[in-house]
Amino acid sequence: HRGRRAILFHSLITDDTVPILYDCLRRSGHTDRTDLVLSTVGGAIPSTRQVAMLVREFTDELSILVPYRARSAGTLLCLSADELVLGPLAELGPIDSLMGSDGAPATDTPGTISAEDIRAFRAMAEDWFGIERPEDRLQVLALLAARIFPTSLSSFYRFDKLIREVAAELLSFQLPGEHRQAERNAVVDRLVSGYHSHDAVISRRDARTLGLRAVDASPAEEELLWSLWQAVHSPAHGDSDSKEQVIGVLAGADFAARHVVHRSFDAAPDGTRPDRSPVAVHAGWEVSG
Repeated sequence: HRGRRAILFHSLITDDTVPILYDCLRRSGHTDRTDLVLSTVGGAIPSTRQVAMLVREFTDELSILVPYRARSAGTLLCLSADELVLGPLAELGPIDSLMGSDGAPATDTPGTISAEDIRAFRAMAEDWFGIERPEDRLQVLALLAARIFPTSLSSFYRFDKLIREVAAELLSFQLPGEHRQAERNAVVDRLVSGYHSHDAVISRRDARTLGLRAVDASPAEEELLWSLWQAVHSPAHGDSDSKEQVIGVLAGADFAARHVVHRSFDAAPDGTRPDRSPVAVHAGWEVSG
């Protein structure tokens, strides 16, 4: 419809998606223009940078089309596009870095914490409880360090620096030129720390207000994008009780791969049906074309 190579990327952005994407791209080689149809709830920062740089190696002009969600690391990937084509339901999101607990978290501790949650602790103490004296601020820091190991706090700091660096680098594809450095910094700062929740929704109108090169999908594009999204979310891809569940799809005109979770189940006591609890799980990418 748009007269260019199209790739469907429906997956978490992790290190094992990078070689699969490379296989897809090298089938058709370098092209002048590429459309990446993106559906993801996030992933890893280093892998996202790898994906962005890999796609840019194989095309001169990149458009990322979002039918529904491209959140967190998906939004970070969107910054590398020359333009964004967003459907009416398209959702981008903040890109503040998240860290998860090793093992099972304590009952009074969340499993995942944002670096912005840590940064907000001091502001909360000042706004809610009037903590303003330097000695009181030191007590706030001591309290925080007593709950979160100091090296974990420094890891949060480094993650924050990393995501800002990667975001600014990728955004230079969309907003190029040294004269736009301040503009890029403002966009990155807003995406990292300008929202009160990691779950905040950035609509296509919000994306344009933010300064991103985002356009509305045409009616025909919208129809195609929504059909693709429905296809990859079809019940045919499995549910929580099936022995095979597709959790990712990566496809081009002459390439198809799916990320499949294979489960085995215990037999029910009467032997007539499988128990709902899987006893073994294997996940991996399968290339079918």
